[in-house]
Amino acid sequence: MSQASESGKTTGYGLVIFVLSLTTLMSAIDTNIVNIGLPTIGKALNANFTSLQWVVLSYLLAVTALIVGIGRIGDIFGKKRIFLFGIGLFTLASLLCGTSGSIYELIVFRALQGIGGSILMALSFAIAGDMIPKEKITQGMSVLTVMLPTGFALGPSVGGLLIGVFSWRSVFFLNVPIGVAAFLCALRFPTIPVTEKVRKLDIRGLLVLTATLVCYVLGVTLAENQGLSKSVLLLGVGAAAGIAVFLFLEKRTGFPLVDLNMFRNSVFSASLAISVLIYTTTTGAVVIFPFYLQQAKGLSTSVSGVMMMAGAVGCALLTPLAAAAAKRFGDFPVMIFGIAAMGAGSLLMSTVSLSTGNVTFSMIWFLFNGCLAFFQTPNNASIISHAKPEQRGLASGLLNLSRTIGLTTGAAVIGAVFYAFASTTSIGTASPQKIASSIHNTFLVTTCILAGALLIGLVALRPAKTPAEENTTD
Repeated sequence: MSQASESGKTTGYGLVIFVLSLTTLMSAIDTNIVNIGLPTIGKALNANFTSLQWVVLSYLLAVTALIVGIGRIGDIFGKKRIFLFGIGLFTLASLLCGTSGSIYELIVFRALQGIGGSILMALSFAIAGDMIPKEKITQGMSVLTVMLPTGFALGPSVGGLLIGVFSWRSVFFLNVPIGVAAFLCALRFPTIPVTEKVRKLDIRGLLVLTATLVCYVLGVTLAENQGLSKSVLLLGVGAAAGIAVFLFLEKRTGFPLVDLNMFRNSVFSASLAISVLIYTTTTGAVVIFPFYLQQAKGLSTSVSGVMMMAGAVGCALLTPLAAAAAKRFGDFPVMIFGIAAMGAGSLLMSTVSLSTGNVTFSMIWFLFNGCLAFFQTPNNASIISHAKPEQRGLASGLLNLSRTIGLTTGAAVIGAVFYAFASTTSIGTASPQKIASSIHNTFLVTTCILAGALLIGLVALRPAKTPAEENTTD
């Protein structure tokens, strides 16, 4: 019997899924839970707009820059040990955020919270691959998968409710009891064996990759406000140079941070590329739809928020169906169906206008975002289950990196496309007709992006070889 099966049965499938789901949801919610409270925080801490931006950016930077390295560190030094450290750090940082006396303290503690969040995101899927019996891996991955979009969607709603009833500090204090409970439950996990041959950490590769991702995230974020300014171009050059240096180093070290041979597997490489494209389109939609609903349609913030929740509800409801379909028909056809269905949803989104009813809009958004489950669920299960045990942390980290890159890129690129079609530098002055027209054209662009993702999937997504089959081939 496999180690994963033994571990899963010893610890209890339910406990493993509960803890990993709780930590994944918690870290996803905190990606944007603070956004809605920024005006309140600014008044309370006497902070300017730039400082408030860094409250959000410091968390995102930490998660994006470290998520791959953390996954590898878990492979080398033990996933359980690092995971427990991540829960502890996230919980402590949340407490410190809630007690911050200045905006600068809050920014620093948010960065620490981001480091903890990167650990929780990077290792949750890897630990699931080690501890959940193989016959239940798709079911388990489907539960974890739905936690991510649900957390991203719930962030503003939960934040707004807490701030309205209590104060902005409650947004952070909420994590403390949840983190303590998750930590105590995770202590019951058995130790996951560490493969001795990966005991050496590629420090140079880790530092170069971290610097590269920081340059990329900063560049994309600044481009939203500055366009192609000198600083944005320099950061872009830095990111490109960083990639070149990283590849050079990884090819010449005996213990690389990222085993480049993993990318010879067409399924692995294609799934990461498709994830970036899909999250670029879904995140871009989340960014631009509030302008359509509130400014063009004249709906209130609360009504708009409820309508935007339809996407997360769709993903949550369709995830069990996606898991069952993958078990019945296999991963490949379900992933292809998911990409095609999202493309169809995007095309329907391009038809919305000022006369589109609220129910109709919510149904289309339900389809577009909900069908993400049909790609995401079998994709995650396939990648993690086919990764070698000593590479599951890295594989999980790369999967999560593809999401965060998509989240960052979507907000900037799709937002820029939307602004360009609206023919304005200040969306607040755009007419309802201009916004509706821009929505139409922008979603024609996202449909083309998803068509490209579908093409990649049809060409490259094939059933991956198991580690045993790869060893036999070698």
